[in-house]
Amino acid sequence: LIKPFNGTRPLKRFAKKVTSPNISYIGKYKPNKKLNFLNLLNASKINKSKIILKSLKDKGIIQEDKSKHFYLYRITYNKKKLLGIVGKINLDNYDDKKILGHEETFKERIKKRKEQLLKFNTQISPIYTTYKSAPNSLRKLNSFFKFKPDYNFRSIDKCRHELWVIKKTNTEKLLKKYLTNIKKIYICDGHHRIQAMLKSKKKIAPMVIAFPNNQVNILDYNRVVKTSLKFDKIKKIISKNFNLRVSKNNKLKQNQIEMYANKKWYTIKSFKKTKELDVTILRKLILNKILKNKKNIKFVSGFKGKKALENLVNSKKYNIAFRLFPTDISQVLSFAEKKKFMPQKSTWFHPKPLDGLISSRIIS
Repeated sequence: LIKPFNGTRPLKRFAKKVTSPNISYIGKYKPNKKLNFLNLLNASKINKSKIILKSLKDKGIIQEDKSKHFYLYRITYNKKKLLGIVGKINLDNYDDKKILGHEETFKERIKKRKEQLLKFNTQISPIYTTYKSAPNSLRKLNSFFKFKPDYNFRSIDKCRHELWVIKKTNTEKLLKKYLTNIKKIYICDGHHRIQAMLKSKKKIAPMVIAFPNNQVNILDYNRVVKTSLKFDKIKKIISKNFNLRVSKNNKLKQNQIEMYANKKWYTIKSFKKTKELDVTILRKLILNKILKNKKNIKFVSGFKGKKALENLVNSKKYNIAFRLFPTDISQVLSFAEKKKFMPQKSTWFHPKPLDGLISSRIIS
């Protein structure tokens, strides 16, 4: 399922300067004239981004490998390690029991991603995927990471990022053998890019990073909303289906939702037992009833903590925040296998590969 490819990488001395974590990991982004992937991604117009990317290539800051390789990528955070294999997949395998997605997408975002991908002709970071792995296979995977990495630095996401370019024929043979045991790949983060590639009707081979499912970490993905309804009316709507009480700093559990309003946290718990996801329950029984305009919602990663939700509500930009218990990786795999889809923004995978450490042309 995963094949080697000609990756594009920064020269080692520029790696830390030009690469960037997801914008959510950065406090306040200020555009500047530096040649890096953060400015490329956040430029006001696509043509500006294209100029930055061309400059990075023209100045030799990033260069494409002359031969095809597999790449290994290790992310270390809080003493935990995430071991990834980077390669390319065939989009013909998508949704046919070999490469599976799990999450609904936004049409506008797909359109934007399609425009970006075709204008850049470059995928600047791999699509985050997972696969089922056994303890024995994990031991084999660990053995590939015993050599000295080609890149090794700590980024502003507070994680250590290491990348290996597999050039040794013996290691490549063993890695290929390991990859034959991966029968299915599950898309975790990157559904909009995959859909954009499918809708482009071009022959595109997406670059992916595949992590073992038992190493994947999912954080809560929360919502803040702006509604014209008064809080008493909102409480009445919620109380029809849920027990609503002021929180006592208890740890949030599955099948519970926390709500922040008027400088207080509340715990929301359904009267009925259900197998539905908390994020689905929130959308169906609360958000759809209190929001007229779907644009009056902002999605906030759990990486930022409860304080970020409080600050957004206290600033009066929004008037209510909802905090969710993280979706479990077993739920992600189950939805994908049943060809069911979770609501948009159900999962926040942490940590993520950096933008720009390994990128690739999407059309040869």
